[in-house]
Amino acid sequence: MDTIHYKEFGSGKLIYFIHGNSLNLESMIEFYEPFFETNQSFRRIYLDIPGMGDSYLKPSINNSDDILEETYSFILDHSNNKNFSLCGHSYGGYLCLGLATLFPNISNLFLTCPVVKAKHRERILENHKVIVQEEVIPVDNKEYFEDYLDMNVQISNLSWSKYQHSILPGLKKGTDSFWTNISEEDYMLSFENLLFDRIKDTHCTVLLGRYDQIVGYKDQLELMNDRKNFEVKLLSHSGHNLPIDEPDSLFLFFKNFIES
Repeated sequence: MDTIHYKEFGSGKLIYFIHGNSLNLESMIEFYEPFFETNQSFRRIYLDIPGMGDSYLKPSINNSDDILEETYSFILDHSNNKNFSLCGHSYGGYLCLGLATLFPNISNLFLTCPVVKAKHRERILENHKVIVQEEVIPVDNKEYFEDYLDMNVQISNLSWSKYQHSILPGLKKGTDSFWTNISEEDYMLSFENLLFDRIKDTHCTVLLGRYDQIVGYKDQLELMNDRKNFEVKLLSHSGHNLPIDEPDSLFLFFKNFIES
């Protein structure tokens, strides 16, 4: 029996989608399923990280290494030894990097705003910026509007709607107390400083937000830019909620990714 909750669509080449911290799989479904309306030749598995969404957190899980091992076991059980791709956002991107060191049969990675330094005090962060495209007057979910303004760069009725559909399901669901109380040491993969040395052959496309105040972009550029297997793009009008801020750019780069 799976302790990890997931939703699966389609058949063909396999892609796993892993969401960010405090969210659930609905965020990734909202971001990426529109790409597959005209291309059904992919098997898509969206999963909830243990302790988030509807995934169970085993009592034996104590840190990100354990989360990685649990996710590894889930993917191993569902992949049937076939090649697959990984797509992750924020902490989900961090897990994807960890998984890439464990699986020899990963075709490629697609990451948005990935964590690369688990310890917040070690990150180079950016100042958040708000670009108001139009006045937005919230009708529903008013209690989350300030969070929307704090996290999104592009402010419009459309982005507010996307925020409600993609971000709020996970926020409203909440997380296990494990995630509320986790220390920075336990949040960090024990081999974080070796991640990029261990990912030498897997091609990785990475999108970063210029105004990302959660994970920044400079650490990622420093770690990735000189590596031939990493294609890194800095988007000038995005923050940490990059898929909402610049959906057209996400569409373009993800389309290139799945067609490569």
